[in-house]
Amino acid sequence: MKSEEIKSEKINYKKTFRLLLSMAKPYKTSFAKAFAYLIISTALAMLSPIIIRHIIDYAIASRNYPLLLLEISIYALVTVLFLIANYAMYIRLIKIGQNITTDLKNKMFAHMLSLDMDYFAKNPVGKLTARIEADTARIYDLFTETALMIVKDIMMFFGVFIIMFYHSPALTLVLLPLFPVIMGITWLFSKKSAPSFVKVRRLTSEISGYLTEMINSIKIVQGFSMEELSARRLDRLNREKFAAEFKAEYLMVLFFMTILLLQPLSTSAVFGFGGFWTLKGKITVGILVMFLMYLDSLFEPVFRFSEHISIVQKSFSAGQRIDMILSLRPSIQDVKKSRLAAKDTICPFPGAQGAAMVTETPTVFPDGVNGLRKGIEFKNVWMKYEENSDWVLKDVSCFIEKGKTFAIVGETGGGKTTLINVLLRFYNYQKGEIFLDDIPLKKINIASLRSLFGLVQQDMYLFPGTILDNLKIMDFSVPDAKIYDAIDKMELNEFFRKHSLKKKIVEKGANISTGEKQIISLLRAMILNQPFLILDEATAYVDPYTERTLTRALKRISEDKTLIVIAHRLSTIEAADRITFISNGRILEEGVHDELLKKGGLYSKYYKIQFGDRQ
Repeated sequence: MKSEEIKSEKINYKKTFRLLLSMAKPYKTSFAKAFAYLIISTALAMLSPIIIRHIIDYAIASRNYPLLLLEISIYALVTVLFLIANYAMYIRLIKIGQNITTDLKNKMFAHMLSLDMDYFAKNPVGKLTARIEADTARIYDLFTETALMIVKDIMMFFGVFIIMFYHSPALTLVLLPLFPVIMGITWLFSKKSAPSFVKVRRLTSEISGYLTEMINSIKIVQGFSMEELSARRLDRLNREKFAAEFKAEYLMVLFFMTILLLQPLSTSAVFGFGGFWTLKGKITVGILVMFLMYLDSLFEPVFRFSEHISIVQKSFSAGQRIDMILSLRPSIQDVKKSRLAAKDTICPFPGAQGAAMVTETPTVFPDGVNGLRKGIEFKNVWMKYEENSDWVLKDVSCFIEKGKTFAIVGETGGGKTTLINVLLRFYNYQKGEIFLDDIPLKKINIASLRSLFGLVQQDMYLFPGTILDNLKIMDFSVPDAKIYDAIDKMELNEFFRKHSLKKKIVEKGANISTGEKQIISLLRAMILNQPFLILDEATAYVDPYTERTLTRALKRISEDKTLIVIAHRLSTIEAADRITFISNGRILEEGVHDELLKKGGLYSKYYKIQFGDRQ
């Protein structure tokens, strides 16, 4: 799966336009209504100078007071109607923009959830947040401030030109040479500034990502006195962004000032030629004043065009980055129909990992909630994380029997957690096969597969909210009674008397200890009542008394569950039904505790390192 990083500083306008058009299509009726208000407001804006011309040439010139009063009233009415039409148009555009950005955020977030773990390993949280939040904000600007405004300015520009030509072709032709000059300057500005705007968006995302990472790891930053180093790196990024943004803004100011210079030249030409022809009686004073008023209407769209160009380029740059994310496809291909399901199992995020939603009642194995008759078999499985990297799992074969406790031990980096990663399809394995009973793992719907497993990892994550919310994994349909029942079974009543279920947890559980987080995570896995429970050093950070309580509870619960335990503390897996020792990606030893000790192999050596010669 390719990264979404932009390899070129060029914007693919055609492809990005198709994305933006697809986003706008559901709101075509609302756009049509906004466009209708746009036509009305533009027509009323172009009408005002004509009324002024009539007031000067007819009401004032003939000293006709009733006509003067009538035309002033019409002018006032036109102004009020213009404001009303403008207000209605902007309100509709704001609603459209909010709806489109909300839809886009939901679409991006849902799509990101479907991507592989490898994607999140390569892209920092801050960068992904910037994609969803900052880039969609640029799209909002396009649909609320720019899209129809460009149409309005084009209509105003050509409409005013036609009206001016109708009243005085000769005076209009005086201004004609300015148009190709304006178009040439605009084209040059657009071409030169586009790469800078793309670079600014990329650096903005990098800075956001860097800040998020540094703040999230503030303990490490302060603990290793990295404050100055972190600040210097941010300063480098800011200076790079400043240079790119300064260049873009410099070009925009240069464009604006060049166009601004053309306005007094045009006014001088209208005054010169128009004044001369007025004195000769070829045109009226009203027409001359009307032309001068329309000059503002001609140049106002041109002045705004620099802003439009800026917003369009920023929006298309953001749109291109969004499109790159939406174009990514997970390397792990899912099946559309479920082959396995745990009866009465709660799956709070169905389809969250790219699994298609189940469209029919999933197959349930004859023995109900446990799902499987036999168990899980790894058969000659090979796996590596990168195409050009070393194998992490090498020809792994083992059998995890249903209803038993299966322990995995071994050196750090030996492949223990990778075994779980491929089982849950967080990553793909390249060779061999994994079977659940006789069904190949890759033929099982991912959401259905994961609904079979409760998972307690070393890196525990708690969501902001109460302890109760975290125990339910934010699935508020889970009844409270299920929580209290799990607390009783795990013998954790004393713990939750000290820690109220209503206690607020801050982000990542920073206001409770690691051991407390581990207890909550373990209980959270138990509440979902899946037939398989995976424990990755699940009691490593709790005190010995609590560990004994949890171990006793787990032993009782394991009577109707299959436990897969990854452990470094060998005392926690002495009673396991099967122990597998994995090293350098290979399974080197298998058996029960006493049997492995008698062999005097690697397991025995590890055990003696921890406990001496105690048998």
